[in-house]
Amino acid sequence: MSSEIILASKSEVRKKILENNGIRCQVVPANIDEDLIKKSLLEEKADPTLISKNLAEIKSVKISRKFPNKIVLGADSVIDLKGELISKPGERKEAFHILEKLNGKIHNLISSVCV
Repeated sequence: MSSEIILASKSEVRKKILENNGIRCQVVPANIDEDLIKKSLLEEKADPTLISKNLAEIKSVKISRKFPNKIVLGADSVIDLKGELISKPGERKEAFHILEKLNGKIHNLISSVCV
C-alpha cells in the first residue's frame, strides 16, 4: 500500500490542508448528488450533523470501491443554524442571502471525515 491517500473531494482547501501537513494525496471526486442525498435525509428528519457524517461516508465508500487497496478520505462540511441545514450557495445572489441569514446569529460549521 502506498503512503499516498485518495481524497474523495474536489475541495482545494482540504487538499492544501493535507499537503501542508506532509500528506500526499490524489484527488478523485466522488461526484455524488449531494442535494438529492440531503433532501432524502432531511425528509427522514436527519439533523445537520448526521447529514455531514453521511455525506462524508458516502464519498469515502464510493471511491474506496474503485481503489480497494488505498486509504480514502471522504469529507463534508455543512452549516447548522439552530437545526437548519445551510448548504453551499449555487450563485452569488444566494451567497448574499445566506450571509444575511447568518449575520449576527450563532451558527456552527460541522465538518465530518470518513477514512
